[in-house]
Amino acid sequence: MGCLNRHMQDDVFFQENNIGHHIATIFDELAGFTYFVKDANLRYVAFNQSLLRLFGVDDSTEVLGKKDGDFMPDHIVKSIRKDDLKILETGQSILNRIELVPTGNGFVDWSTTTKKPLPNDRGEICGIIGVTRPFSQSKASLQQSDELGPALTIMHQSFRKNIAITELAATAHLSLSSFQRKFKSCFGMSPKEYMRHLKVQDACHKIVQTTETFAEISYACGFSDQSHFSREFSRIMKEPPSSYRSRFKR
Repeated sequence: MGCLNRHMQDDVFFQENNIGHHIATIFDELAGFTYFVKDANLRYVAFNQSLLRLFGVDDSTEVLGKKDGDFMPDHIVKSIRKDDLKILETGQSILNRIELVPTGNGFVDWSTTTKKPLPNDRGEICGIIGVTRPFSQSKASLQQSDELGPALTIMHQSFRKNIAITELAATAHLSLSSFQRKFKSCFGMSPKEYMRHLKVQDACHKIVQTTETFAEISYACGFSDQSHFSREFSRIMKEPPSSYRSRFKR
């Protein structure tokens, strides 16, 4: 009985002191961090200012109780909803997934996403809590910097070229198999897939910042042709280049 009373007291303290709001403001002090909580119906019930900027709104009342579909196109919402429903149904978390995520105004950057189920006092999953943070601030990026750092520098400088993975492994002073294994362990993808993401990231910026044709962008970003560019962009960004440009190009 004492345990139950303690839970009730904690809940009253949480609500009376607006602890949820204060938790959100902590993340506003961490550059690039996006924090959110969704209920079992995937409605936003807590979040920080970063989420407002991402959705392009100024007032938190415009997001409270709303869903992703109120701010993002269906093809992107479909992917997010798939992840969220899996968490609600299985209770399995998504931990430190490295991916390209929107940072606002059509730009994307490498981030690490973690989503976990929120259980109530009865152990039932009643929502989802999540944090997206810049990958450069993640533990994984700090751990790999010494060993994979030289290869990553080459990849970021020369991703538009066809870099041999053996060359990258040699730069890291690793065998090909060890390099691929360590890279996959750190980034959750192969070196080749990482470079495809770098090309798409570059393409996102060019689509928004320039008036270049998609053929010109595909060539500038190192894709073999426009068809290849369109396929890879659509696979990674969950929408075709034309749709992306129409959403963000002013």
